[in-house]
Amino acid sequence: MSMPRTFRLLASQAERPLCSRCLYRSGLPRQSLRWNSSSSSAAPTPVPLLSKLKQDLKAAMRAKDQARLTVIRGTISEINQAASSSSPVQTDMQILALLRKRRSSSTDARQEAVDAKRPDLLEKLDKEIEVVDELMGTVEMMPVSEMRSIVRGLVESLKGAGPGEQTPTGELKPGPVMKELLKPGGPLDGKPLDKKVLAELVREECFSNHGTS
Repeated sequence: MSMPRTFRLLASQAERPLCSRCLYRSGLPRQSLRWNSSSSSAAPTPVPLLSKLKQDLKAAMRAKDQARLTVIRGTISEINQAASSSSPVQTDMQILALLRKRRSSSTDARQEAVDAKRPDLLEKLDKEIEVVDELMGTVEMMPVSEMRSIVRGLVESLKGAGPGEQTPTGELKPGPVMKELLKPGGPLDGKPLDKKVLAELVREECFSNHGTS
């Protein structure tokens, strides 16, 4: 009894991947191909702030809120541009960084409007800055007290380990501590925090006398 043509085809090509055209010609159902392709790729992790931006965009369009439309459309456009780059936007913190950058630019433009005595532009920019501040406020950041506790624990641990990344006076250098905190798998890796605030906390704890007598 001869082997059916479909199985002969699959057996002969078992050592190399089959293209979709070959699978269709072999007589295999297209539904099974679609199931295999979809099951092999993991669904992207939803980004809460991006979802909010999309919902707010719809509401702003209905309300004809020009300031909100300008901010949200501009931010979503930046996110879409980054999608094809080596650093796609995949977290709320990345979107927050875009919003901070936008706020800085708007603040600079506001000062220019003041210098140029353009009240019309000033009003427009004030509204946009207000929208940016509102969106930034929706991201729940790690409390400073919690950050300080983690930083202090690491600093005391490193000081207790003996000489390493320390100054001649026995104090830790802030740079290596920051790297240790933020490295992949580190205690603050991927946490929603303000790195400027973290850097100041690290500096304070590195040059403090905690854990010494």
